[in-house]
Amino acid sequence: MKKTRLGVLLLCCLLCGCGSREAEVQNIQQQYSRIQSAKMGAEITCHLEQENRSFTVECTYDKERGSTTAVVEPKELAEISATVRPDEALTVNYDGASLAAGEMTDLAPANCLPWLLRAAVEGYVLDYGEEIIEGASCLRVALDTTGENGKVLCTAWFDRQTLTPCYIEFSRDDRVVLTARMLSFTWESA
Repeated sequence: MKKTRLGVLLLCCLLCGCGSREAEVQNIQQQYSRIQSAKMGAEITCHLEQENRSFTVECTYDKERGSTTAVVEPKELAEISATVRPDEALTVNYDGASLAAGEMTDLAPANCLPWLLRAAVEGYVLDYGEEIIEGASCLRVALDTTGENGKVLCTAWFDRQTLTPCYIEFSRDDRVVLTARMLSFTWESA
């Protein structure tokens, strides 16, 4: 009888901890749904089949106007930026010239940071847990989202105190295609 009570007590303790994290996930979704504008800096790595390519970028996001992602590093690409409007139209800017580049309906370095903002609000929560990232206690949230070429899994680690993203992985077909280590993140809400 004592073993049964102990088992029930341990199960209750575990369930209480899960409820706390579930509330944190809901808090993230509520907070991110109010974001009107944001400024983000990140080291983005594209995981291609033959090699990895890394960029340091800065992104400005406006819920009404869209987002602009500018390359900071490597220096050779520092004048290139891409703007994605809410209607998914893409413009590439270089040395004062702009080029309409069609639609941005799938995951790419130009839209992965705004994709996180959308996924945090609209994505279906598949899993969540707690992990330490670079010394910070983080809530890991795996979100199922959809792109032009099918499902995209967005796994994000949010600092538990500030709810800012620390690290993000975007996967397709069980393969990580993009990662982003956040360098800065500020936002304004409605």
